[in-house]
Amino acid sequence: MTADPIHITLVLASILCVLSYLPLVPSRHWFFRLFDFIRLQLLALLLLIFLVLLVFAFKAWSSAILLGLVAVSVTIFYQLWVVAPYFSKGSSTDASDGIRLLSLNVMQQNNSYQKVLDLVERLAPDIVLLMETDSNWDKAMESLEETHPQHIKIPKDNKYGMQCYTRLEMVQGEAKYLISEEHPSVRMELRTANNRSFCFWGIHPPPPSPTEKPTAKQKDAELLKLAALLADSNCPTLVAGDFNVVCWSQISKRFAALSKLTDARIGRGFFSTFPARWPLLRFPLDLLFHSKGIRINQLRVLESVDSDHLPLFTAFEIQEHAQKEKESLNSEERQEVQETVVAGKAAAQKEN
Repeated sequence: MTADPIHITLVLASILCVLSYLPLVPSRHWFFRLFDFIRLQLLALLLLIFLVLLVFAFKAWSSAILLGLVAVSVTIFYQLWVVAPYFSKGSSTDASDGIRLLSLNVMQQNNSYQKVLDLVERLAPDIVLLMETDSNWDKAMESLEETHPQHIKIPKDNKYGMQCYTRLEMVQGEAKYLISEEHPSVRMELRTANNRSFCFWGIHPPPPSPTEKPTAKQKDAELLKLAALLADSNCPTLVAGDFNVVCWSQISKRFAALSKLTDARIGRGFFSTFPARWPLLRFPLDLLFHSKGIRINQLRVLESVDSDHLPLFTAFEIQEHAQKEKESLNSEERQEVQETVVAGKAAAQKEN
């Protein structure tokens, strides 16, 4: 029996609509979080289905087609509402005298060390944040210590190693373990040539996925714990890294709300960085947040260095009188963070 193309299209429309709303389910299981990552791809498919249904409607109008058009239209508008803040509203200011940051998940098994070194040499960044670094990457990047003498190195063979190099003055620097000893972060208090201080955090929480962690409990806990720390800080702050979450997700927005930081992508573009080898499937996974006293002049995605992530380059400046006001959390917010952290630490003990 030949399948009816109208019925097939309506079934596909139903599936796409359901998948679009699954991230609203209050569950931290990877299955429900997965469809947050591919919102742009779902949106493109929904637009295609909408056009196909229109063609069918002109040929053979029916109540089923009308219902399908309405459902798909509503879902398209919902997806647009979610991602709309990240459409570009104009080009970034290109300030060559800004502080330059290169953030890159190198992919631990990648051995294109020279490509990374060449990229650093060409860009001359003031801060280099590398993630998924093991002992091989640590050794291969030793030459960076000549140009970027201040550094924190935490090589690990579990895909969560981290190296951070800077040629700025480092007033203070330390490795931080927010939830698990398996997943380090770095914190640096830096001073610019014009004597302006700021804090830089590099983070790489674990993702919820069928091959990593079954839930997002550890990742959510790490992000909210960091948000609480930043809310209590008066240091102008920039946070970068592989967040293992997309910028429009609920947890990303909650991180921004609690920390009082701004997502650098808002009004600038998607800047999708993963997966590097599949342009049509890419989504923004390497994120950047900053406090009000930090101005982002430039944000761009760079060419591949054979990692599964593309490098993210940022130029920014610390504005005069950039001191960040402490905006401590209220009791309900602290309770939310505490409960999330407790669940995250319990998951770390179980899932690690």
